This record gives sequence, C-alpha cells and structure tokens, in this order.
Amino acid sequence: AGDNSGSVSGSSASATVSGDGGNVGGLVGSNPGAIADSYATGAVTGEGSYVGGLVGAIGHRNYNSSGSISRSYATGNVTGEGRYVGGLVGFNSGGIAGSYATGNVTGEGDSVGGLAGYNRGAITGNYATGSVTGAGSVGGLAGYNRGAITASYARGSVTGNGSVGGLAGSIDYDSTITSSYATGSVTGNGYVGGLVSYPAGSITDSYWDTQTTGQSRGGGGAGKTTRELQAPTGPTGIYAGWNAEWWDFGTSRQYPALKYQGMDVAAQRR
Repeated sequence: AGDNSGSVSGSSASATVSGDGGNVGGLVGSNPGAIADSYATGAVTGEGSYVGGLVGAIGHRNYNSSGSISRSYATGNVTGEGRYVGGLVGFNSGGIAGSYATGNVTGEGDSVGGLAGYNRGAITGNYATGSVTGAGSVGGLAGYNRGAITASYARGSVTGNGSVGGLAGSIDYDSTITSSYATGSVTGNGYVGGLVSYPAGSITDSYWDTQTTGQSRGGGGAGKTTRELQAPTGPTGIYAGWNAEWWDFGTSRQYPALKYQGMDVAAQRR
C-alpha cells in the first residue's frame, strides 16, 4: 500500500520498491495507524524523504496521529536521497515494539538510522544489525532521537559526517535512553560517540563497546570492554537494572539478546 489510513496485520511483501518522491516503504509508504506481525524483505529506494524498509512514515508528520509498529521486521537494504531514512521506518512519531531491521541503510541526507531515521515516539525492545551510512545525525538504531529508547541495541557499523553514534546520532534534550547498548564500529567527523554523538537528554544503564566501536568517547552512557559486556550471564553487575523478562543474557561470551514479545533469541545469536 502506498498510503494506508487504517491498520495492517499479518502481512508481508517481498517486492523491490522504488519511488521518485517521499513516503516509500517495503510494505507501506505512509501509515498513521497500527502495523503488527508483518514484514518486508525487498530492497527499498526513495529519491525523496521518509524512506523505510517496512514503512516510510508511521504516524503523521504533524504528529496528530502516532501509529505503531509491533512484532514486525524488515531485512532489505534501504537507500534514500533525502532526509529520514531507516532500516524499518524512515520517520516514527508513534511506538515501535518487539521489532527489528537487518538491512544496510544508506542516506544522502540527515537523520539516517538502522531502525528509524527520525524518532519522536517510543522504541521499546528492538534491534538493528545492518550497516548505516549517512550525512548527519547518523545512528546504528536511530538517526535522530527525540523520544524514548528502551531495552534496544544496535550492532551494525555506523559512518557519517557529523553527529554520529553507535546507537543514536543526535539526541534531543528531552529524550531518554535506558537499558540499551551498541557494538558496531563508529566513524565520523565532529560529534562522534560510541553510544551517542553528544551528551543530551537522560541516559541510564546504557553502554557501548569501546573495543568494537573503536570509540573511547560515548557522548553518554558508559564505555565497557567486550568482556565486561559479555561476562554477566544474568541481571547482575552492569545489568542489574535491566528487565530479566525482556533480556536473555546468554553465556560469558555473548552479548545480551532480546526475548521481548517472543523475539527469537537464537536468530539474534547467529
């Protein structure tokens, strides 16, 4: 669907999608309603803004409708020439829960993220693993975050010009990041951090891997070695504040994986 004003459930698309304008998505271009238990696997390319592997924009740009994405995913590579480009959604003003994106994301503009290009809603229990490349405000999970990121992680490499972070590129002063982490390599010019690009908002119990990101500076949160992030095998130590019902802490050689809303832990560890 190019523009959908209702809800989408139990649906999928495998086509390659390309658009000359904005609001381009692997499943839906623009959707102010709810998307649940759905996925898209094709590559997505858009010449305008609001480009995403599953949906271009969730919720309206004037924020009058929030929309939501739950238990859904996108695996195709995403390329956008404008702003707001994401592996799952280009622009999110609603909630994203129990979802993920694995495709590589490339954006020529600002606000480029492995899961969401621009987020002003709630991202809870999600992850992104693809590489992310953009101009400014580039993040492994969210390019620009003005909302709440909770119990989420990013593992893909992140490359940008300015405001580059392993989890989020730019963050607003009223945003929050809680119980999350980043491990992918981070490269950029000016305002670069292992977790976020610069200190702002509220960051709690969140970490970046100083070895794999190649960054000693995080912009917020706390830097830990690979061993420090993998050693706790339960909600103890640095993970004492994490929800054990949402996370699987694995062995002493594994990062935490999500089991939130029935997510597949084994698939995350492959």
